[in-house]
Amino acid sequence: MENFEESYPSIDEELVGFDDYAENIFKYLIRGEKGLDVVSIVGMAGIGKTALARKIYNNRNIVAHFDVRAWCSVSQTYNRRELVLQILKQITGDHRSNYVNLDYPEDILRKCLLGKRYFVVLDNIWDGKAWDDFQSCFPDSHCGSRIMITTRDEGMASYAKRHSDPYSLPFLKDEKSWELLQKRVFQRGNSCPLELVKLGQLVAKKCKGIPSLIIMIAEILSREREASSWLKVAYDVSSYVSDKEMSMKTIQSSYDHLPDHLKPCLLYMGLFPKNYEIPVSDLLKWWIAEEFVQNIDTLKLEELSEICLSDLVGSNLVVVSKTRTNGKMRRCIVLDQVREFCLRKITEEKFMQLIVPYSYPDQPQEQRLCMYIQDRTMTSDFKESDQEFIVHPKFSILDHKNPFRLLNNLKLVRVLHLLDIYLDNSLPTAFQSLAHLRYLSIFVKAFDFKWVSHLLHLQTLRVRSSYIMISPAIWKMSKLRHVDINEFPVPVCEDHIVLHNLKTLGMCSMSVADMTRKFWDKFPNLEELRLHINEFGDHISDYSSSALMNLDVIFPSRLKCLSLTEIFLTDELVSSIAKLRCLETLELSEIYFTGEKHWDLGDNTFVQLKFLQLHRVFMTKWSCSEDSFPLLECLVVNNCSKLEEIPDTFAEIIPLRLIKVIDCSDSVGNSAVKIRGVMDDYGRPIQVHISKKDKMMMM
Repeated sequence: MENFEESYPSIDEELVGFDDYAENIFKYLIRGEKGLDVVSIVGMAGIGKTALARKIYNNRNIVAHFDVRAWCSVSQTYNRRELVLQILKQITGDHRSNYVNLDYPEDILRKCLLGKRYFVVLDNIWDGKAWDDFQSCFPDSHCGSRIMITTRDEGMASYAKRHSDPYSLPFLKDEKSWELLQKRVFQRGNSCPLELVKLGQLVAKKCKGIPSLIIMIAEILSREREASSWLKVAYDVSSYVSDKEMSMKTIQSSYDHLPDHLKPCLLYMGLFPKNYEIPVSDLLKWWIAEEFVQNIDTLKLEELSEICLSDLVGSNLVVVSKTRTNGKMRRCIVLDQVREFCLRKITEEKFMQLIVPYSYPDQPQEQRLCMYIQDRTMTSDFKESDQEFIVHPKFSILDHKNPFRLLNNLKLVRVLHLLDIYLDNSLPTAFQSLAHLRYLSIFVKAFDFKWVSHLLHLQTLRVRSSYIMISPAIWKMSKLRHVDINEFPVPVCEDHIVLHNLKTLGMCSMSVADMTRKFWDKFPNLEELRLHINEFGDHISDYSSSALMNLDVIFPSRLKCLSLTEIFLTDELVSSIAKLRCLETLELSEIYFTGEKHWDLGDNTFVQLKFLQLHRVFMTKWSCSEDSFPLLECLVVNNCSKLEEIPDTFAEIIPLRLIKVIDCSDSVGNSAVKIRGVMDDYGRPIQVHISKKDKMMMM
């Protein structure tokens, strides 16, 4: 007799951290839609998808609720007929009959399931094709049948979705990781000795919240219960994993499954130091500079690169480590074993070559100046003159050594990210030979635009400098997409010049007289602007209140993001901002008022605004209607010390999901809590985060 219980392992292993997920899924499986539904559990390899599905599958209430059950492990390569037969034998309970000669087992399975409330688990399903192969076998008798899928691919889960949203499993938090580690190391209710607690917590943290890794490490620690042994494990968790090659095979499968255009994007991320949190905004620009992103539409490269990163996150090869207040990705990491796989692949495919030109024995490897050569013929003697490379974006100060002497013979440099090095005055000479730069980010005492005006391929220019020497030559760099400089006066732009590619501009200071429609038409696709308006700024004494009121301010019409700093806010200025029909993000910092400290929005409506951040806005009262921000999702009120409260009309904004209050009066925090209470009563719960003097309260 065949033992089909072997198609899924024992349920004895610990399941920690996913109790809420298990409870929610239990409830839905029993009380949810009457029609057939697909419940997907999504997460990276080792996160606990199968363990959670196992716990649910074997729960006695689930067993009692469904007429029949079946468990099937699909994997990347599968035999459809064999798996259908396996499900059929479990459904019928007949493991002795010979089904080999059946011509159409799918039809038999479908007939057996008709009229029954069934529960089928398809474990480790990879793609839509596999789902298409099986879904025709499962009829909908409208009696509450369920199919549960576990997958690494969010796209696969979305493809199979019917009614319920997929359940995406997060990494375990540190305290849950430690709880699981203790249970595995000290079984039978024994507790961890005090002298090992801190080391154990460190080991748990180094496991990055991956349950399977915690379980493997626990087996090692259970045999080695001395502090010195645990310390060794804590310092190099990955080297102690016994099934490392098996894990590499798993990653290889995920990598092979990626579309071709995503593979170089992933390998590129493997070049960063271990545990380095990669800034997403920079990463997307680097991909574009390296031409990894498919050039379907030059105006949409940023959107396409963000989709590429989302796809890598969806495949669970890349992890989002920090998000922005508006919910977008801020930083991401490549887990240790994925990074190790990438480095292997980089060597095998000669994608890049790592050069460490400086050696500092007292510095950790990730703090040294690293270079990644992007030429397949490059040798480590560093003599060739036609190489292309990036300089790694995580540096030490390098004792005033000048990295540009290393670039003199490298003519095809595309990406230089040097914000962490304070550069000397050899810049003008160094840049003469770097004509192919597409991304430049530097930190220098003084900067002259003339130094880079010959860089006609440059897409991104980021400068941090105490002294900016302006030049109209910047407008001749027609491929510029992003200009990010700490502050500079906007130079005169010749009539015939139009920068079609420019998407981001700031921080610039301008006069209202220069902010004409004719000027902004030179940047027809500008989406993000950080601005200081001279007449509304420091020299307010030069203007009467009535003069300010009469100033007609014009902004670029396509703006999606606007940041205004150190200005006086007038009704006319607010009205001009409200006319921006594409504006989604508005950030106001160091904002003053000419008369009464009362910001009354009146009839102004910000039709598309989703994110509003107020930092040091010196108002006492704030009035707005429920129609002022109809699509607002997030409000951040930071250090608005004079503000008395947030208008209660925010409770009427249906999309609102988050209010953050930072270093404000208690009354502002109380008003946010009051808004949350009203929205709870409406059945639209929101998050409220209140922080003050390094203390945070989340509600």
